[in-house]
Amino acid sequence: MKSGFQAALEAANGIDWVNRQLAFVVRWGLLANAVLIAGNAISRKFLGVASSTMYDVQPHFFAAAVLLMAAYALKRDEHVRIDVFSGFLGPRGMAWLDLAGITVVLLPLCLAAVWVTWPDFVTSFVTGETRAGRESLSRFPAWIMKGMIPLGFLSLAAQGAAEAIRCLAFLAGVAPRPLGAEHADRQGFA
Repeated sequence: MKSGFQAALEAANGIDWVNRQLAFVVRWGLLANAVLIAGNAISRKFLGVASSTMYDVQPHFFAAAVLLMAAYALKRDEHVRIDVFSGFLGPRGMAWLDLAGITVVLLPLCLAAVWVTWPDFVTSFVTGETRAGRESLSRFPAWIMKGMIPLGFLSLAAQGAAEAIRCLAFLAGVAPRPLGAEHADRQGFA
C-alpha cells in the first residue's frame, strides 16, 4: 500500500512543481503588466499617444494572473475555507473536510469550467479571432485570453487532485500533511 501512495505522492509533487513554475512566470507577468499600465499612462499623458490594444490587454492580463495563481494559492494552503467547521476539527477532521471539499466542490467545478470554456477557446484559436469589435479596436488575439480560462481551471483541478492525494495519504497514515507555516513552499519560490 505504501508503494502505491509513494507513486501518487510523487505525482502530487510533480503537479506542485508545474504550478510553482507557472506561478513564477505569472509573477513576472504581473510586473510586466505594471510596466504596461505605467507606460500606457505616461504615453497618453505626456505624448498624447494611446493604444486600444494595450488598454485592452491590461484587465485581461490581470484576470489571467488571478486564474493562473489559484492553483498556487491552493498549493500553499492560502485558499478560502469555511471556518465554521474547521475550528472544531483536528488534523484528521481537517483532512476529511478538505478531501470532501475537493471531491464534491472543487474538482466538479473545475472540470465543468474546462468543459464549458474549451470549445470557445478552440473556436477562437482556429478562426484567429481578435478582440476587435464594437467595444474595442484591439487586434489582440482573443484566443490567448480565452485559453487562460481552461488553463487556469485545469491547473487548479490538478492541484486539487494533488491535495486530495495528500489527504488520503495522511488519513492512511502513510505521510504527514504539510499545512500552514509548515509547508515547504512558505519559504518562497524555489
